[in-house]
Amino acid sequence: YHYGVSACEGCKGFFRRSIQKNMVYTCHRDKNCIINKVTRNRCQYCRLQKCFAVGMSKESVRNDRNKKKKESPKLELAESYELSAEQETIIEKIRKAHQETFPSLCQLGKYTTNSSADHRVRLDLGLWDKFSELATKCIIKIVEFAKRVPGFTALTIADQITLLKAACLDILILRICTRYTPDQDTMTFSDGLTLNRTQMHNAGFGPLTDLVFTFANQLLPMEMDDTETGLLSAICLISGDRQDLEEPSKVDQLQEPLLEALKIYVRKRRPSKPHMFP
Repeated sequence: YHYGVSACEGCKGFFRRSIQKNMVYTCHRDKNCIINKVTRNRCQYCRLQKCFAVGMSKESVRNDRNKKKKESPKLELAESYELSAEQETIIEKIRKAHQETFPSLCQLGKYTTNSSADHRVRLDLGLWDKFSELATKCIIKIVEFAKRVPGFTALTIADQITLLKAACLDILILRICTRYTPDQDTMTFSDGLTLNRTQMHNAGFGPLTDLVFTFANQLLPMEMDDTETGLLSAICLISGDRQDLEEPSKVDQLQEPLLEALKIYVRKRRPSKPHMFP
């Protein structure tokens, strides 16, 4: 029984953090998302509205906060960051799957290409061929990663294909962005090929180039590790929102433990930023 209604620990914590931090959420649909145990992490706006609709009280949160000021706050924080054995297992599987299908920047021997004007035409053609080859290899590695995400191969073949088609580019971009070197403003690919913005544009990214570099810069302050990148990739892959899925509810059920694992892992790794993942 929390804040005036019968609620689970997850919704209790979400409501408390939302009220205490005066969080402002946005719904990307029609402000009428279905909120249940499986879908609750998809839309924070509708989740908070449902909290109010069932009777959760802002005043109860304020009273609870005043009460806890007299107590030690460390106990609650320690409990919030505790990973279950099941979550530890999921995290370890995802981390290994990511690392074994995507070498880190320090494992690669960087090399660059000649970008002078005299070689531009030959360079563009060469980069296109090289990038096409690398993209194919990256997709193969992403498929290998997907097969190691818990529960993925238990889905129908049709749903596996649908999810891979929908998420492959997103995961590819996320992976590339973790190999961004801000000092040189370059991206490094899996064989060590290192390209600047112009070369990336000519290699096939075109108008996507600036967006990719902007995203990479936004990721820098987060200092994500392999576990977080792997979990984000898995969450992107296992998404019940994808069109034409045969069993979207089954996909949602697979995504829920991934979301919970990422949330707790992020808080545990960044104890000074408990509200980074509401």
